[in-house]
Amino acid sequence: MTYAFVLDVSACSGCKACQAACKDKNHLPLGVLWRRVYEVSGGAWKQEGVAWSNTVFAYNLSLSCNHCVHTKCAGVCPVDAYTVREDGIVILDSSKCIGCGYCAWACPYGAPQYDRVAGYMTKCDFCYDNLELGLPPACVSACPMRVLDYAEVNDEQNLASDRVALWEIPAAGHPYPMPDNSLTQPHLVIQPHAAMKLMEEKVIANREEVCPRKASGWEEAPLVAFTLLIQMAVGSFWAMLWLFRSADLQFLPLLLIGLCLSAGLMSSFAHLGTKRNAWRVLNHLRKSWLSREILFTILFGAGWIVTLIGLILHANLPIFNWLTALIGLGLIHCMAQVYRLPSVPIWDSWRTNIRFFVSAGLLGILGMIIILASIHIPTLQQAQTGSIVIVLLITQAVIANSPSFPIGGRRLQFGLILAGMIGSAILFFIPGSFGMYSAIVVFIIILIEEIAGRWFFYQART
Repeated sequence: MTYAFVLDVSACSGCKACQAACKDKNHLPLGVLWRRVYEVSGGAWKQEGVAWSNTVFAYNLSLSCNHCVHTKCAGVCPVDAYTVREDGIVILDSSKCIGCGYCAWACPYGAPQYDRVAGYMTKCDFCYDNLELGLPPACVSACPMRVLDYAEVNDEQNLASDRVALWEIPAAGHPYPMPDNSLTQPHLVIQPHAAMKLMEEKVIANREEVCPRKASGWEEAPLVAFTLLIQMAVGSFWAMLWLFRSADLQFLPLLLIGLCLSAGLMSSFAHLGTKRNAWRVLNHLRKSWLSREILFTILFGAGWIVTLIGLILHANLPIFNWLTALIGLGLIHCMAQVYRLPSVPIWDSWRTNIRFFVSAGLLGILGMIIILASIHIPTLQQAQTGSIVIVLLITQAVIANSPSFPIGGRRLQFGLILAGMIGSAILFFIPGSFGMYSAIVVFIIILIEEIAGRWFFYQART
């Protein structure tokens, strides 16, 4: 037995009694709506000779968690806080939640919502406590038009010819504003409104009410810091093995790597809404890329400690050094895969993987160059390093050319990349220019470019 919501869109008046009943029963705070009534409208008046005609239409679509066949929220949760019951109802155990918000990114319907006061995610639970008492969900009980109901998915009466079971058809056939690229197979049956088949442009008239509030840049600043600092730590480790062949010169680079790693982890910790549950982040290694990212971060940190201890004890441990470098490679890959979400098309691209690896290379090499500037290095190695930096900057410029980024942001990033390329050319290829102060200037330019690019990366999520 599996449950599904049943909605007659053709008869829904948009009174929002279901929305209010859900909010009242679950004591939801301001800004959190488990059930939302979308007011969809479109069309226009057109003059035809001396007469006017119109194609104006409107309909209401009441949506909550669809308790999908393929639960993306449960699949990505790093603490495995989601449970899918035998009846298909998806339950979130808030006592395990760390408030990272990753499930909200992965859900194509915006069902999991963050309770900013409590510090954890919340979502519709199909009022399973009512079901156990033989009562319908609160939203169903409140509907005065009796257009919202629930049923078993194999109930033929609710799957009559005039109704559509959305889990049985491709997402491209789902009504607006449901996404056309979802692979979750939502447990929702609808009786369509005639306007749903119109080719006219449709808009959400009450978008500010129903769409979860997008996090501001400042709320995502810890993620900007975490990703860039960890990528710099990994890139610096790679650059250290290449540029500092002598173990006697590796102590200061290792300290810089450890500083970036520590600051990155603290930034990640600051992002969590419920920090006391952070110890659970490795609970879902089987499915969650976020769990894997944290695992590889811990392994990379362990490799860094082994390398540092080996250096202090004058023990030559090249195999551990290269093993740590390989772990760093896996870490950047996992970090990129965290963002490869079908629900965020702008992130779900090869550009994300390349972007993160390029950032690691750029920040790592330039971080090491500041230290290396006090040491005389062969002209050939200096030219090789400069060439790699310029190639990475060109690659970053190609990746940054995304239409989802604001035009002003793209111009700023391109300007900084160009300034970085000019500075790198002067630093590495003009005799006498290679020094600590000039290296610091180039590093600051590239760092600002990377921060701006990562900021726009997060803001591009819609």
